[in-house]
Amino acid sequence: MMNLKEMTIQELEELIAEAHGILTEKKRSESEEFEFEFSATCDPRKGKPYVARLYWQDGKLQRAFCDMSRQWGKKEITVSGAYKARVGDIIESRSGGSWKNDYRAWYLVTEDGEQVIVADIDNSKEKAKVIEYLQNKISAAELLNE
Repeated sequence: MMNLKEMTIQELEELIAEAHGILTEKKRSESEEFEFEFSATCDPRKGKPYVARLYWQDGKLQRAFCDMSRQWGKKEITVSGAYKARVGDIIESRSGGSWKNDYRAWYLVTEDGEQVIVADIDNSKEKAKVIEYLQNKISAAELLNE
């Protein structure tokens, strides 16, 4: 490994960011897993309900969808089931939609096993802050502060 005193400021900042990302992932993988319930019914023509874990990979936001039960009715779908998430996970939940609106939000799983809303899908400032968190540029505490 290169001597830290010989590294440039940019190289040191990149090293710190990479180390922070690895540390965050290790803490997340060792943290307790919590189980949550989800159930939503809506008109599938306006968007189907789902739950997904958000993560940052290859320079863009990715979704890992949770497998849930789907029951179809006349002009409606009910999606329900349980899913697991760890402390620090960002969960996207979509309960439905209308012709003009999409009912989605992003949640942070806290150490108490609760989901705290951190972004409404229509708020670009909140979404940008969550993306910074997923890129390991800010901590969970900083995400929750504003």
